[in-house]
Amino acid sequence: MFSDLYHKLFSDFYHSFYYCSLLLASLISIFLFKKVQAPFRWLAILVVLTLISELMAKYIHLISGNNSIVYHFFTPLEYFFYANIFYRLFKKKNWNTFLIASVLLLIILELLNTKYLQNLEVVNTNIAIVESIYLVFLSLMLFVSIRTSLASENILKEGVFWFNSIVLIYYTFNILISGFHSFKVYQFQNPPMVIYQINFLLSGLLYLVYALSMILNVVAKRKTTASNE
Repeated sequence: MFSDLYHKLFSDFYHSFYYCSLLLASLISIFLFKKVQAPFRWLAILVVLTLISELMAKYIHLISGNNSIVYHFFTPLEYFFYANIFYRLFKKKNWNTFLIASVLLLIILELLNTKYLQNLEVVNTNIAIVESIYLVFLSLMLFVSIRTSLASENILKEGVFWFNSIVLIYYTFNILISGFHSFKVYQFQNPPMVIYQINFLLSGLLYLVYALSMILNVVAKRKTTASNE
């Protein structure tokens, strides 16, 4: 069973890059957990939970042939963590209502989608699209917020900039990927698999940049502490 799981995870370059990136980001998340600020602690937990979820999905697929149920549960959970991250990054009470409402709405939509459109044996791409739209919107709004609020003269040294940038890039593309998956493009006679290969590369890059953002946050936190002493 272990050898089969290993083959699933590292079957080609694209899978290998994604899972190695996720594993590395998870190790960095665990190592830096107590050193990063609150938003990045939530991010660290999310990265580790993603690794656990992906391993569970691969294992369930091995024993049953269908792992869609994992994503029905994980997608709302993932967005709950993102909402907590953005809540702490915005630092404005007027975003609280939207973030709470968006989490509740996504959970309701997941339940309705599972009951009427995409049951537990079908990947919940409809909800993935909704989540991606939420995150693209939040990322754009956070860029507006941090444009004038960052104290650093070099925005490239700020973990929040890298986190927000990769969220915008990845989840914009994920809308396309989920749309392709909804229409079962991969089942065509000659499916454009390059789209999915690009998605694996972007997914791996997502977690590598998350790790980078946590490292930069630790560096910035140390500089702030040193300057206040």
